[in-house]
Amino acid sequence: MDIYEFIDHLAKESLKDLMPAKIPRERIIDDDPNHEYLLYTGQLYQVTPYLDTIRDMLEKVESMEEFLFSLYTHFDSVWAFIKPNRTIKERYQNIIKRAYSKLKEKVDVGYDFSIDYYSGVIFHDLGSRYFNDYAKIMTGKLKDRKLITLDPHTTYAVKVLYKKVDPSFNAEVHHYSEFLKVDNASDFVDHESCYLVRYLDMQLSSNAVKPEESGKEMGCCGGPIEFVSPRLATEIAKLRMDRLLKTGKNKVLVWCPICLSNLSRLNRAEIKDALEII
Repeated sequence: MDIYEFIDHLAKESLKDLMPAKIPRERIIDDDPNHEYLLYTGQLYQVTPYLDTIRDMLEKVESMEEFLFSLYTHFDSVWAFIKPNRTIKERYQNIIKRAYSKLKEKVDVGYDFSIDYYSGVIFHDLGSRYFNDYAKIMTGKLKDRKLITLDPHTTYAVKVLYKKVDPSFNAEVHHYSEFLKVDNASDFVDHESCYLVRYLDMQLSSNAVKPEESGKEMGCCGGPIEFVSPRLATEIAKLRMDRLLKTGKNKVLVWCPICLSNLSRLNRAEIKDALEII
């Protein structure tokens, strides 16, 4: 089994519980579904601390494939004794809670845990043939609801990828930045989201300083390949951080939990998610 066969195997198994690597689905917000919009987190902020733990283990072994293959059969029990960092986990949970609270001040939004599963976007990014099956299950759950998303990956999955898989899928999808603005980030340099700016052609409103590589020419944090080659992902993150720090700012604004994770682990600057400072 090579790495691509393994990704297919992981994606196929995830069809059973709609969560990656048997990571437990977490309820952060109480159900309150009877509103015009529903917050759909796609579980990415909840999942990222667990992915950090997996990645830390991957970086310590020579053969990632052999390690992944041996670990996967135990994923259903591994989370019983391998825990994500508690402080990091609480931080990501608080981001979700803060986003929901801020959105409620601006728009009629609620929450329905029964539809809030992982989007499956990583299986698309890594080329799994089972992504379409995953997307069809999710379109059946989300149906024609009006959704507000938090992270770029989930937004792109629901707004673009799901509709390619199921042209009849007609959920209305909004990223939170359509309702909330970041106007107190003048001390930050802006690490924009490639999914939002490059792929969804969105204009992210903030008063953060732009680095030389910005807009659709922005640099990558390395996150998309962190499970194929975590060491290469770290080197890419270092290069991006070099460009960001060239602005003279030592605070970095990010719009994505993957970027937050990948740049924070370098310990070279203060990294803040936009949802932490709105």
